[in-house]
Amino acid sequence: MENTYKYTVAGHTFCVTLPDGFSSAEHLRPYEPFAEAGEVEPLFSLELKVVPALREKVQGKVRECLNDEAPYFWIFEGEDGRYSFGFSYTKAHPDCILITSEDYKSSVVYISEAMARRFAEFALSNAMMLLYTFCTSPFQTLMVHASVIAHDGGGYMFLGRSGTGKSTHSRLWLNHIEDTYLLNDDNPVVRFVDGEAYIYGTPWSGKTPCYKNESMPLRAVVRLSQAPYNKIVRLAPLQSFASLMPACSCMRWDGRSVSALHSTVEKVIGVVPCWHLECLPDEAAAVLCNSTVKR
Repeated sequence: MENTYKYTVAGHTFCVTLPDGFSSAEHLRPYEPFAEAGEVEPLFSLELKVVPALREKVQGKVRECLNDEAPYFWIFEGEDGRYSFGFSYTKAHPDCILITSEDYKSSVVYISEAMARRFAEFALSNAMMLLYTFCTSPFQTLMVHASVIAHDGGGYMFLGRSGTGKSTHSRLWLNHIEDTYLLNDDNPVVRFVDGEAYIYGTPWSGKTPCYKNESMPLRAVVRLSQAPYNKIVRLAPLQSFASLMPACSCMRWDGRSVSALHSTVEKVIGVVPCWHLECLPDEAAAVLCNSTVKR
């Protein structure tokens, strides 16, 4: 018997249906803090299905295989111009296939019988992140690749390329700055609501199990880069836009999504100061960053 579960992340509700033999406790544990008990109309729905052979669900030809590291993101384009998607741990072949409705409101993610237990959570998580990003973009919502520290009632978001040290800098704040805790370590959500920017915890936190159903005002955005010294400067509006944009997830082949992304980023940088921190992985960097962005 199928079971359907409903969740709300940053004010947006969605539902997930699992086939018989699959449980939320086993495959949806990070989502438990976000469980929705109310009669809320979901923004989108996702169903997990197990099939004998995954290759039968591939629609069209590979258009792109993106990302520099796992999870790899596959885009397939059919003869009718419609897209379907895949996710994988390697670039050899997709480990799951996502088929969506035209408006992305109703979708199915497929995994093979032979690898069902191994890839169920992987397939669900990546599919939900993609659907969430697309379906929430009209509502001034950003999914951001970042690490976020909660401090003194506000959120401080650290951006940077993979390997730059976002998680390391967060740990430095945790170790050396009082009244801090980790809100999210990989994919927080930012929303622009009534003229203010807010940061939200999500079920998507990378390798760090940090799934907090909390929100707070976004106080600063800090882009990190490694250096043999510690120096922080405030960014001008154009620099702020160029700093935040690449960290935001988006269906960049969809014009409406890109337009919505640009609009929301402009609103966020209009009310939240953005900074560039060139730094060492040391206590002094955390102290400098904290004292500067708070001031």
